[in-house]
Amino acid sequence: MKMKKLLLAVVTLGAALSMSACGKSNKIVVGTNAAFPPFEYKDDQGNITGFDMDLIKGYGEFVGKTVEIKDMEFDAALTSASKGKIDIAIAGITKNEKREQTLTFSKGYYSSNQVVIYKQGTELGTTISTLTSDTDIIAALQGKKIGCQRATTGQFYIEGDADWGFDGITGAECKPYDNGGLAIKDLNDGKIDVVILDEAPANNIVKKNYSTTLAISPVALTQEEYAIAVKKGNTSLAESLNKYIDQIKANGEYNKLLEKYFG
Repeated sequence: MKMKKLLLAVVTLGAALSMSACGKSNKIVVGTNAAFPPFEYKDDQGNITGFDMDLIKGYGEFVGKTVEIKDMEFDAALTSASKGKIDIAIAGITKNEKREQTLTFSKGYYSSNQVVIYKQGTELGTTISTLTSDTDIIAALQGKKIGCQRATTGQFYIEGDADWGFDGITGAECKPYDNGGLAIKDLNDGKIDVVILDEAPANNIVKKNYSTTLAISPVALTQEEYAIAVKKGNTSLAESLNKYIDQIKANGEYNKLLEKYFG
């Protein structure tokens, strides 16, 4: 009798584990930082939406799996993906050799760059508005207090990072924020001198909230490629993402996303 009960318990446990594994295999857990419009942000109802979100939900349909979105800080999304706590991180993530030491990436899906946001009517803002090269802008920003989003290319650019190929801005004080919107608000309030941020969210936030007080230099400081991050060594998932990216670029769905979020 005890043996039968033991066998029954083993069978029951095995079935439960099988169902659990099956459920997990049918879901993709995605980490993002929903404060980076138009790539990921919360709408008026609190729903996480944006270019990246539509992209990754489309991937879920492509592979026939449910997508679960988790909102977290940017660097936490990268760390969670590297440790396998989530399946995918997508948050306007620049792909480079340093990050490839701890993560595996899909191919690039969007080209971006860093730009300088400045306050109109200030001496520094007037100077930046006349500059046409990144060298001149870097010189103008020496010794300034510069805001950026924490753990992003902007921070590495300001502070300097050999792995990224950035020399840094001499004498600048880097002030990292949890998201670009907070940095831009402090700029508007006069608490920092400028903000360095990715061009698309910079344009989105300034146009929506600060079009009469702030402006953006058209000079690009960097050239970058956004890619989707997965746990280091998970090449099968990265290859699957690549097939999806190739497909939507071939069938026109990618262009529809560009039109939807960038016009």
